[in-house]
Amino acid sequence: MFANIKQYLAVSFIRMVQKHGPHKVEVLGRTYEVSEHVFNPKYYYTSRFMAEHIGVTPDDIVLDMGTGSGIQAVTAAEKASRVIAVDINPEAVRLARKNVRANGVEDVVSVMEGDLFTPLDNARKFSVILFTPPYLEGRPLTGFDHALFDPDKILIRRFFTEAGQYLGPGGYVQMLYSSIAGHEHALRVSEQFGWDRSLIARGKTFTETFFIYKMTRQHTKGDRAAL
Repeated sequence: MFANIKQYLAVSFIRMVQKHGPHKVEVLGRTYEVSEHVFNPKYYYTSRFMAEHIGVTPDDIVLDMGTGSGIQAVTAAEKASRVIAVDINPEAVRLARKNVRANGVEDVVSVMEGDLFTPLDNARKFSVILFTPPYLEGRPLTGFDHALFDPDKILIRRFFTEAGQYLGPGGYVQMLYSSIAGHEHALRVSEQFGWDRSLIARGKTFTETFFIYKMTRQHTKGDRAAL
């Protein structure tokens, strides 16, 4: 059951594009191979919008959480010293690895299969974590569905519970979220787990508004004493 008509229309459009859209696309001058079971970065505003606002430096070590076709990982690799890309969908992992090689950044990007942070060594620290979470209400039944549905914001709660331990000093999460999915609720969830935010960018389509936030850990009293 969808939360509202906009979510229903969004899912209907996505499923149509996934089924009938081309499986080799160009975004921001780079070519990506996708399949029906991997989010197509060309035909959804979110992929390009997020990629356009990645502002990493040569000193950064980046985690692309939920990499899909690998567009954010490949884009980050243009400047970052190291990028780790993770996805729960085996088909996304296969194609992301292929797209990393095709775009010549395999020396910078490693792609791993897993559920959120589970494949990572918890001693590893990142300066930037890129995260475009699924935000529609619904139960994921397939690998591709994990890119769409986060019922009751369970996944975003898990993410903000765990993400802090993978950030190095001065590190931040760059997160994209949509107005049709109760983004205020998602932000309240992040606040509950001790995260501050600032707005990086706002973009609008016919059906929804998208927000990109810079999320940082709130300083505890102990943190302030150490500063």
